[in-house]
Amino acid sequence: MKFRLLLMLCILAAGIISAQSQYPLVSIHDIQYIDSVGTKGWSASSYTDDTVRVVGIMMIRPLVDPINNRTPVMYYGNRWGTYIQDTSASSEGWGGLNVLAVDTTSPEIQNTFFDLSDTAQIVELTGVITSYGQTNEMFILPSVPVNILGNKSKRPDPLQMSLTDFMSGGVVNKDAMKYTGMYVEFHNVISSDRNTSSGGFNINDGNGNFMIVYPQSRYFRLDGNKMPGSTYQPPQDGTPINSIRGIITVYNDGFEILPIYPNDIYITLTPPTISNIKRDVVQVHTNVPVTVSAKLVGGSGYVKSAELHYRVGDQSRVAIPMTKSTVDTTIYSAVIPAINKDSAMVDYFITANDNLGLIGYTPSDTIKGNYFYQVLDEPLTIRDVQFSPFGNGYSSYNGYQVTLSGIVTADTSDIPGFGNGTPLRIYMQDKTGPWNGILIGTRGIKGTDALKLKRGDNVTLTGTILENYSVTSIDTLTDIKVNSSNNILPDPVELKTGDIDKKTGSDTTVEKWESVLVKYHNITVTNTNADGLPGPNTNNHGEIYVNDGSGDTRVELQDGNHNYNNLWDSTLVKDPANIEVTDSAKFSDMTGILYYSYSYYKLVPRKNADFVGYTPMAVEEVHSYLPKQYTLEQNYPNPFNPSTTITYSIPREGMVTIKIYNILGQEIQTLVNQNKTPGIYKVNFNANNLSSGVYFYSLRVGEVNQVKKMLLLK
Repeated sequence: MKFRLLLMLCILAAGIISAQSQYPLVSIHDIQYIDSVGTKGWSASSYTDDTVRVVGIMMIRPLVDPINNRTPVMYYGNRWGTYIQDTSASSEGWGGLNVLAVDTTSPEIQNTFFDLSDTAQIVELTGVITSYGQTNEMFILPSVPVNILGNKSKRPDPLQMSLTDFMSGGVVNKDAMKYTGMYVEFHNVISSDRNTSSGGFNINDGNGNFMIVYPQSRYFRLDGNKMPGSTYQPPQDGTPINSIRGIITVYNDGFEILPIYPNDIYITLTPPTISNIKRDVVQVHTNVPVTVSAKLVGGSGYVKSAELHYRVGDQSRVAIPMTKSTVDTTIYSAVIPAINKDSAMVDYFITANDNLGLIGYTPSDTIKGNYFYQVLDEPLTIRDVQFSPFGNGYSSYNGYQVTLSGIVTADTSDIPGFGNGTPLRIYMQDKTGPWNGILIGTRGIKGTDALKLKRGDNVTLTGTILENYSVTSIDTLTDIKVNSSNNILPDPVELKTGDIDKKTGSDTTVEKWESVLVKYHNITVTNTNADGLPGPNTNNHGEIYVNDGSGDTRVELQDGNHNYNNLWDSTLVKDPANIEVTDSAKFSDMTGILYYSYSYYKLVPRKNADFVGYTPMAVEEVHSYLPKQYTLEQNYPNPFNPSTTITYSIPREGMVTIKIYNILGQEIQTLVNQNKTPGIYKVNFNANNLSSGVYFYSLRVGEVNQVKKMLLLK
């Protein structure tokens, strides 16, 4: 290893950079910049798929110690990674970039000396710009050494920011996209949503604004990929955090902060911890008082007092002192008076005060996370159990045993899942409409009996309501009764793709459709891989984007029992029964269960019958001769209504992208995003959902970029 360090210094001292000079030098700002983010939303870098040189300050050393401890600091699977920041980065943004070394076992990557680079070095890196999700990244080029241009005494100080720079009133500020990849710091925030499996948690300001703290650094992980010897635990919910600093990333149209080193989270005092919140009545009827109890444990001090804060509907909130139990002095309780109005909503939170003046809250976000119950005199329905009005997705019956009835809308033959990591899923629904579907869990002895349920069964289940990976389920079943079989299913709810869009789990306008049978009408496939490049690759999870003209939304193809795929595995082409979904393909209807995972809502079709009117994109390949140059022909007919044909030629194999833009330069649709062999191609563009006007279409293959204009007249 010492020899490699010496060799690296010799190479840099000799100035052997000829392999780099053939590639253009661009700034991080040029790679990341998006014009009018708030109105256009995120779009991939204009340098995507280009090989470039970039200069930046190394913000994180890829390895803990390249000689004595070669554990990567950041977890990227088997890859090495870091973030670099523009040497002139400022509050104007666009100054940070994620950099990755993919095949770390190959001599070519090791000869880049990327693993030997260190924090605060000014480096010149050569690599390919790519995109993943809503993030631009650089994959460093094998065998091209890191060029060290200088050293700073320390990495740049973090930008001092507020959560309100990223979210206001619970609404994400998309213009803050410019801080992606940059080093920032927040002060005086509160922890919440503690995850003892991953190590992550949220920070919030108590006013409905929050941000995810994602444990990509091994110093903050709790799973098998944590830093060896780490004793880290995420802070208890409600802990005041003096400061937290880290790298900003974008995920699912929201923001995350990635703390890097242990001192990036600074906490001086911890307030009392509040846990085990329970009410003594499961289903609350009219004229029935409710006793709420909780376990309170001191943090830096000892608990002096506690209060339960409740309100009925939109009335003023009332604070009730909580009384300490004489049997267990950590248990406190208070009584919410009886309500005489059916369907009344009661929500509440608890505070605990200690001798140091610190106050613990549960939930820590008393705007969106409150506990609640509805006063109900009629038998419970699925809607009553699923209903979650504050945006945290939790049921008021979470952790309580209930009895529900409904018709099974999907059984294990419909959604068998994909691979060992995806469970069999069963759903039931009692009506058509919002909040009326629920996942049936299979824990426990009776739970496994649920695997025998069939689509169309009318069932009555007794079990515990649980929140499994942010999906509400009736689980740990103690009784299963099949009342009848072969019943007609509730009609699917017809939604616009824009109704679901790319919204997060905190959006009640989407949460209400979780586990409900949903249908989209007249949709077009706008991207055959919602997470990366088309075809078999490491970022293809079987999810596509579809659009009916109102907005892109996800469809999960892997989990259902059907023949449609987006070629997430190259072996799929061996079965002639399989149908590869292509860019710009159309469906007259698509039906499925709305599911939620990895921060995205997605439609999960069950069987082939859920796909209606599939029309693949019409592409004609002509191989009578090989073209000598890249050509983008004028569309024909032009003007057109509503469809036209675009012909293009490529003389060499490459990744081809054909995109449509409106007159404002906003991307409308991707017609082609595939690797193509040399030839002449024709692609059909249907503008049925667009208004009359001038549009542009572009051909991009590597550094080739051609644009032409066309006219739609209706």
